[in-house]
Amino acid sequence: MDSALNLFAGQGIAGTTIAQVAKAAGVTPAMVHYYFTNREGLLDAIVAERLAPVIAYIWADISEETLNDPRRVVTELVDRLLETVGRMPQLPFLWSREVLHAGGLLRRRVMSLIPVERFETLSRYLSGAQREGLLNARTVPALVFISVLGVIMLPLAAQDILGRTSAGSALNRETLRRHVLALLLDGLCPQPEPEAKS
Repeated sequence: MDSALNLFAGQGIAGTTIAQVAKAAGVTPAMVHYYFTNREGLLDAIVAERLAPVIAYIWADISEETLNDPRRVVTELVDRLLETVGRMPQLPFLWSREVLHAGGLLRRRVMSLIPVERFETLSRYLSGAQREGLLNARTVPALVFISVLGVIMLPLAAQDILGRTSAGSALNRETLRRHVLALLLDGLCPQPEPEAKS
């Protein structure tokens, strides 16, 4: 599965054969067919054993203490995504090529794993924070998670493009975290105005 993930991330699922997966894994194509039957079986196994746990971790419950502060909620989501990508560096490439893209071969499988009720709960929480003045009134709470996902995954998926620019040389986890949090928190959660001195 590791070999398949690397190949799928690098050249796409449609462009990867079972023979290529077998060669990269150091086994015969017959062995891959024995365990997974065909490419569809391999995709099902990758989603169940690699992507489902990642999605469950990202969408795990946020602690009550964190829910008192939308800035901490956003920070926790950013940290979970960055930790996940650190453990599975193929994820941004799979996401952009095989999930985000309308013709992606993982799209249907991955979308079926998204816990819609947790997405809705997060949107309701952020709407409440917005009513309390803790979230920028011009933002759309239902788009916050998509925004977090985009500002993390897109730069990582575009590393080869960014590598030709000064931005690419500075792209590491801590730099990306600092950038993403500054971008999201300063735009989403306005700081209180300092009191004027008399």
